[in-house]
This record gives sequence, C-alpha cells and structure tokens, in this order.
Amino acid sequence: MRRYLPPILALVLVALTVAAPLVMGVHAQDAGVVLATPAWKTLNPLTYRTVYDDIVLGKIYDTLVKKWVDGVTIKPELAASWEFKHEGNNKVLVFHLRKDVVWHDGQPLTADDVVYTINLVRSKPQAYIAPSKYVYEGLLDVTEPDKYTVELTYDATKAAADRFLLEAFTTLYIVPKHVWEKLSDTTTSLSKPEDMIGCGPFKVIEVKSGQYVKLVAFDKYFRGKPEVDSLLIKVVSDRNTFAMMVNTGEVDAGYFYFFGKLLESLQKTVANNPNIKIYRCPSTSTHMLVLNTHKSFFQNVEFRKAIVYAINITAIVTKYYGKDGAILGTMGFLGPRFGNYSYYVPKEEVYPYNPDLAKKILDKLGYKDVNGDGWRETPDGKPLVIDMITRAPGDSFFRDAIADEIANYLAKVGIKVQVEKLASSVYWSRWGKMSYDMAIVGYVPGSPLALSWFTTGDPGNVVKYSNPVYDALVSKFVTSGDPKYAWEAEKILIKECFLIGLYHPIVATPYRVDKFKDWVASPVGLTAGYWSVLGSKLVLGKAGPVEFSAQALIKNCHLPTKEELVKLNPDLAGTTPTVTTVTKTSATTIVKSGTTTVYKTTTVTETKKEVETTTVTTTVAGGTNTGLIAGAIIVGIIIGLIIGFAAFRRK
Repeated sequence: MRRYLPPILALVLVALTVAAPLVMGVHAQDAGVVLATPAWKTLNPLTYRTVYDDIVLGKIYDTLVKKWVDGVTIKPELAASWEFKHEGNNKVLVFHLRKDVVWHDGQPLTADDVVYTINLVRSKPQAYIAPSKYVYEGLLDVTEPDKYTVELTYDATKAAADRFLLEAFTTLYIVPKHVWEKLSDTTTSLSKPEDMIGCGPFKVIEVKSGQYVKLVAFDKYFRGKPEVDSLLIKVVSDRNTFAMMVNTGEVDAGYFYFFGKLLESLQKTVANNPNIKIYRCPSTSTHMLVLNTHKSFFQNVEFRKAIVYAINITAIVTKYYGKDGAILGTMGFLGPRFGNYSYYVPKEEVYPYNPDLAKKILDKLGYKDVNGDGWRETPDGKPLVIDMITRAPGDSFFRDAIADEIANYLAKVGIKVQVEKLASSVYWSRWGKMSYDMAIVGYVPGSPLALSWFTTGDPGNVVKYSNPVYDALVSKFVTSGDPKYAWEAEKILIKECFLIGLYHPIVATPYRVDKFKDWVASPVGLTAGYWSVLGSKLVLGKAGPVEFSAQALIKNCHLPTKEELVKLNPDLAGTTPTVTTVTKTSATTIVKSGTTTVYKTTTVTETKKEVETTTVTTTVAGGTNTGLIAGAIIVGIIIGLIIGFAAFRRK
C-alpha cells in the first residue's frame, strides 16, 4: 500500500489545488472588474471638466448628498441629515455629518474638511469649476458649530431655491484638509496615490496617465465594502474597440453610448454571446426641429402651427427608431429624465398630424399655389422656399434622413423645403449665426434649470427667443423650486410652436455578467456608474442587474389632462385628444432549486390603448457550481495520476 501512497497523495493534492478556487468562490463576483472609458483630462475633484474625469473621481471621492439611482431623489451621503432655516433675508443650510466616515488614510472626516473645501472653491470659482455655481452663489458665511455640523448662510434673494441649492451639493466632492494643505498646487491634475486620498468606495493604487487607473475596494467605506474587490479603469480609444473588448472579455463594461445605427451594429457584434447584456436608458438629450422666429414667415405663430400640423412626428420616429429606440419628444423641452419638472406632451397629443388643417391655415394666411405648379407662394407672390439645416449623411441619430422625411411631409401641403446636410463644423457655424429657417438640433439639458436657456439675454439662448412672461416664470422657478412655475414656462414653449419635439434617444451600452452580475442601472448614468460598482445587493438589497424603463420615467412626469391640452391648443375643442397615461404593475415569483434562486418578474405596462407584458428572469447562483467543480476535480485527478505514477515509476 505504501508503494501507491505517492501517486494517491499527488492526485488528491493536485485535484484540490485545481478545484479549491472554484469551491471557495465559483463566481468571479469577488474578483476585479475592468471598466473602459475615453481618455480623461483632469483627475482633480474640484477642477475636472469632463464626464470622463468624473467617472474616475466618483469612485474615489464623495459628496455630502447624492442623487439616488432614480436620478431624482436626493439622499444623504456624507451628511446624515440637513435642514433649512429662513431668517429674514438670510437662508441657512445646516448639514449634520455622519460620524463613521474615514479617509483612505484612516483619518476621520469632520466639519473642518467640509468648511475647508467650500472656502477653497469660493476663493477661486474661475479655477475650481467642477462644483455647481449655486454652492457659493449668494453665500455669506460658512461655519462649523461643532466637529460634525456645518452651517452655510446665504443671501436668500441671491441663492437658489432650497431644492436646487441642495442639488448643487451633489456636485461638490469633499477633500481632506490635512492632505490638500500640503499640495503645492490644488488646481492641477493629481497622479500620486498619496495625493488622491478620498473617502469614497475605492482607494487609488496606481495612475498611469492616459492609460489606466487601478483602484481597490475600501474596506472601511461607510456603506460597507463594495462587492467589487478591485477596479481597473482603462482608456479605450473608441466605441467600436470597446464593443470588441467587451465581446472578448477584455473589459466588463464601460462608458460608451450606442444609439441608432451604432446600436444596430453593436447588437450584431454581441448577438451570439450569452455573457453579454445590453443596458438601455433614455438620454438626457432632446432632439428638436427649431423654427427661426426671426425669419419673416416664422414670426407668425399660426404659420408655425401649420408646419407642426403638417408633420407626423410619431410616424417618423417609429420608422427610424422602432418602438423602443426613442421616446417621443416633448413640446415643452424638458424630457422624462427630469421627472415631475417635465410637462411631458408629445407633439401628436397637442398638435396631431392634420395636413388638411395645415392647408387651411396656410390658405387663410395667404400662402397659396398661385401658378399651379404644386408649390405655394408667399402672400406677395414670391416662391415659398424654406431652408433646413441638418447633419451630414451617416449621422448616428438619422438626422439627415429625418430631415428628408420632414421635407416630404411639408411637400404634401405645398411647401418646398431645401435640405442642407452639413459637416459638423459648418453646421455649428450656421447654427450659431442663426443662418437657417429650420434646423434639427440636439439639446442636452443637465438640470431643469436649463429652461433658462430661452430667457432673454441668457448665454445659452442661441435662438434669441424673448418673452418677458416666460422670463418671469423661469426666474420664479429658479428661486422657488416650485415645479408649477416650470410647467407654466413649458406651456408657453408649447403654445409658441418654435421648438418641435422630435425624440429623446434611448442610448445603450453592453456589459458582461459572467464575472460581475450585480450591476445597478440608473437613468442618470450608464450601467457602470457609481451605484453599480457598489453592487445592487449593497445598494438596493436585491440581486441585479436592476433596470429602469422609459415608461417608468414618463410616469414620474406631469402628464396634462384632456382639459389642459384643449387650453394649450383650442383647435382640439370638440375632438378627443390622446393623453399619455401609464399604469404599471409588477409581480415577482421566487423559485428555489438547490443552491440556485430564480427571480421571475412579470411587468404589465399599459400606455394609452396598448398593453405590454414583459417577463424578466434573473438567475442568481448560490453556494457552488457543482458541475464546474466536478470538472475541475476530474482534471485534477488526471494531472495527479500523471505526476503520481511518474514518481512511482522512478522508484
């Protein structure tokens, strides 16, 4: 028996060696995750300029408050609570800090760090541009009554409304005073791990400029250690390379959007890979047809209405984006991503496609086909030709083709449209100079305050719209935060008909689920955002991936009643306007089989007259994967036999 002991021991040893990692943790859930991003510019939490900078910094540093995964709710972060006090012309914002937050070097976070950060930013706002200006606009004083309390006193006549002021602090990363006081320059990009001390979920291990950042989970993070043990954030040059890297498993997820034609290509690339899912969410952008109200015929709102009635936006969007590639654009500018601030009204609900009514309006205004050539002339007998600019052929959002569709619809009511498809630089030059009659453009509002882009004299008011009533409503909205003022302002835009909502694109990105499964999707960011790398179990208390639907977002908007729509457009009187209504119900069935749990969620969404039922099945493996381990043991046995018997023969 002793003769056979060496091969037997070798067999057992090798088998256990091969199988042990799998037995102790079959999931790569505990291993590192690789994220891809375009190149960042500045790794400084107070001076960064791009979203790609923030992608890295958001894993290292933290804010007093943070937007929740729904993209709307503001929840406590470094601050456990807060309150507003209104004292005459002053407004006082008080933050009560958590007492269990420590920096990556073990030092506690205190009010001293918060006061230092705020005073640093307000000392050179032109340099520390990352935080919202509303953090310091109207700020009179900032004090620390005790170690874990911060008081900020504002001039109430200059400060933003309570909600917007609080939201501003979601953009301010707090930095450690004991580290930053030693920096020779606090405005430049940081690269040394010892200088990049934060209190966020991950610590910096290494920074390779223009290539990658290595991070490791912070085990003393106040929310608990992230499910992801380590992160490698690497620079990838373009989205096509990224798609291939996800497909081969070189990266797990990243920060590249796909939409329109690009999404079609992506779906073909990853179609046969069971380890890849595609996360989809509505973009913040709103694509619109803008009518230049400074051109003679567009100065008349009735003429603008005729244009709106003549175009079937729903048919165009469905043709190029299908049923789930985009959300119908709102005529009120703020899309569904802005929740209750959005007065969501797709064009067809308030100005339904009606070419006959368009013709009647044009005839009444004196725009008629005088010479019988099929095209209308102006009231003074000149040819009516409208110039429309859009992007060059190949545009990922189909804007070149959509311009042709719009021109074809207008041709049916006798309006000739000359479409100019321009290269990017030429297009933006023409847009800035308002050298067009109509233009297809994409706006990307970052907050509801973007309504100010259409106030008189605002730098963002490229279309030079001016309306004192609108200005007053937006001003009240900024200082009060009351969404009713936003709705009233949006109603004016709807009635004015110079911004025709086309669509809000649904953007997408691929992510792998073979290594890490608990991605947390959020309507304000990609799958690989801040909440996701913590893991959905830690954040939401349930296994991921967790996704959000477009209809769920629309449900949070203000949806006007039929009566409201008739007030917006009296032409609807006597008709039955279509109203967006969303009813959503869900049921979850939990089925357990051995160590595997299957969550089957059936969601029924009723929108208008359509009923859509979606069933999502998520399988979460618990314990060990017996098939994989058995295979590993068999391999181990074979290797052990070879080694063991080789040793036996040498005897």
